[in-house]
Amino acid sequence: MAMTGSDSNGQRCEINVTPLVDVVLVLLIIFMVAVPVVRMGYAAHVPPKPIDVAPPLPQLVLQLRGDGAVFANSELLPPGSVAARLAALARGRESSLAFVGADGTVPYQKVMAFVDLCHEAGFANLGIVLDDLPR
Repeated sequence: MAMTGSDSNGQRCEINVTPLVDVVLVLLIIFMVAVPVVRMGYAAHVPPKPIDVAPPLPQLVLQLRGDGAVFANSELLPPGSVAARLAALARGRESSLAFVGADGTVPYQKVMAFVDLCHEAGFANLGIVLDDLPR
């Protein structure tokens, strides 16, 4: 039972491929024209990249030891000029975070006086370090 047979009236029972090919080609052309129009999308307003971005300042840890020594990161601050040195460190860091830590042997009143000294020097954002700091 083949598709290319003929019946008793002499009519051929074959599928006519020409209209099928015509329809497929028309659909192909329609999709070729429609796809680039759909891909255009919407205009997006993206903010420009900042031109001069300052590198972030390194993290600052202010430490008060039990003997009264004050350290900024690992640098010992001179005992007579702690307030002036803290003010110099605070310049340019008004909005950045500085961490304050103290030994467990330092009384609470001295720690709070040190925090107040840091605020007066210009540090607006202070974080408290609760872990033991390395010596």
